[in-house]
Amino acid sequence: MGPWILNEKYIRREKMNPVVLTFLGVSGPYPGSDDLPSVLLTYGRTNILLDAGEGIQSKLLKVGKSVTSINAVLITHMHGDHVLGLVPLIQSRSLAGSTTPLYLVGPEGLYEYLICSFKNLYFEPGYKTGVFEVSPQAEEGISKEVEIVDLVNALPTQPAGDTPLLKFSISKNSLLRLGNDVYVKPFEVKHSITVLAYRIDIKSRLEGRNVSICYVTDTLPLEETVKECYGVNVLIHDSTFASDLNDKALEYKHSTSIKAAEIALKSHAEMLVLYHISPRYKDKLKLLSEARSLFEHTYIVEKYWKLYIKG
Repeated sequence: MGPWILNEKYIRREKMNPVVLTFLGVSGPYPGSDDLPSVLLTYGRTNILLDAGEGIQSKLLKVGKSVTSINAVLITHMHGDHVLGLVPLIQSRSLAGSTTPLYLVGPEGLYEYLICSFKNLYFEPGYKTGVFEVSPQAEEGISKEVEIVDLVNALPTQPAGDTPLLKFSISKNSLLRLGNDVYVKPFEVKHSITVLAYRIDIKSRLEGRNVSICYVTDTLPLEETVKECYGVNVLIHDSTFASDLNDKALEYKHSTSIKAAEIALKSHAEMLVLYHISPRYKDKLKLLSEARSLFEHTYIVEKYWKLYIKG
């Protein structure tokens, strides 16, 4: 039996503190979509967004989370379906009166995108925001473990007129620490532009917990993913196409569901979640059956679906 539990009453009765994944959007982009990529990871008071598709604020409210509760956002790449909800989220967080810092991780270009957006919107967040860009130029001479909370909090509040956005360049080999228990490692995958994937490890000595999640979207299937995601409890992997469209997957640098299953099998993941599925599939059972033919513990998720991981 895997580490996942799907019964909230049981969790409350047992007074458990699981890692919770709430899928706020799971599909690929199409006109008028309200199902663009974003996953909320919750552990205690830590709330981390994996990507920020459009409409993220209303989705958070739908699942009972305030925008002010978000501590960090991990952006995979600068395509609109993954990032266009970020600026409204930052602004709403400020308008709601939040004064706590926000930590953003993403590829090069994220900081410039935010600065240009704020300039043209005549807006600046009312709290310090640390932007950690994964940069090839930062490969040498940087510690492999970076405490991003302390790094941002140690800096003084910006003088009036200066942006509260604080830019840091980090290596893709960096291990980012969010508090005592949450560790984030970005690694690069292969798409039409630079794309990051993330491995997140929850290591709690107090609870004897070790939960691991890999979030891998918009990529070709790679041996690098097998290496970085080895032994994870949950692998969330790009599964844009079924196997009969493998040529199209290669052309657009995405994965099929069967290729995602191969990655899960090789990496010894406990559970595979098919993600970023093309909206052409009204019936997703074809993708699920193909993946399950190779990797039994494969699941299709829908918007607002929750996964509880007890470790």
